Amino acid sequence: MVIASLGRPFGVRGWVHVQSFTEPTDNVLRYRPWQLRRGAGASASGFRVPAAWETLAVEARMHAKGPVARVAGCQSREAAAALRGAEVGVHASVLPSAAPDEYYWRDLVGLAAATEHGEPLGQVARLFATPAHDVLVLADGKRERLVPFTKSTVLDVDVPASRIVLDWQRDWD
Repeated sequence: MVIASLGRPFGVRGWVHVQSFTEPTDNVLRYRPWQLRRGAGASASGFRVPAAWETLAVEARMHAKGPVARVAGCQSREAAAALRGAEVGVHASVLPSAAPDEYYWRDLVGLAAATEHGEPLGQVARLFATPAHDVLVLADGKRERLVPFTKSTVLDVDVPASRIVLDWQRDWD
């Protein structure tokens, strides 16, 4: 499960900024071991960035502007720059169970969405956060529709049945 991505270098000794996808942000430091992956297998600096998930030793801590990390063997600013865009993942088993009426986004992706009257709205393709609330992206094969993930809009989530019922009007054909 992806919990963060690595950003620009932090300092000159191989540290990088971490964009945490956890709430609160510092929870990213609690989940271990970290696995890293990136599409490119190497960098100009010679520091190897894994193309497939690989468990690597990582030192991480909070800084005033958010979490920062250093991967074992990453000792320079140039090597840290090679990590930019790498995903940080952990096995789902290390995460706490979701509380009742709370869901991990990964559990919602792929659910069939329908109105309370049974009209299909598409499938949950992905989610994203806004300052106001999370947003479901529903896809029906032709278009995407953005629907707020709020208590007033989401009437029922049944992960085992792969469905989500929404108080939403079907407004495309």
